[in-house]
Amino acid sequence: MEKLFKDYWEGKVPLVKSYWIGCILVPIALVIPILPALGDGRVSDGYAMFTVLWFFAMTAANIYLLIGGFRSATIYVAAKKKKKQNSGWGIAAQILIVLGGIRTVLEFFKVLAS
Repeated sequence: MEKLFKDYWEGKVPLVKSYWIGCILVPIALVIPILPALGDGRVSDGYAMFTVLWFFAMTAANIYLLIGGFRSATIYVAAKKKKKQNSGWGIAAQILIVLGGIRTVLEFFKVLAS
């Protein structure tokens, strides 16, 4: 398992897996435990504290996932260029990952401000 985390961080996981699993599905799954707090906001004090702690952990996980996904896309683009093939999917993934990173940072500061 440690090797998987290291390989993901270094961008050695194939782009299709790092993007769709690491940058799309895992972040969606990470939000599920705090969905009740995102509704009308009426939750117990204990659950509210869990939500705050979970949010910080989720933000750190998202940063890790986005960096690993971006590195995977960078390796993909380099490999395609070396073979003189179209690297459009890799570039599109890089753009979407950067946009996801910006959104993650904005959400983090939005929560801090409230």
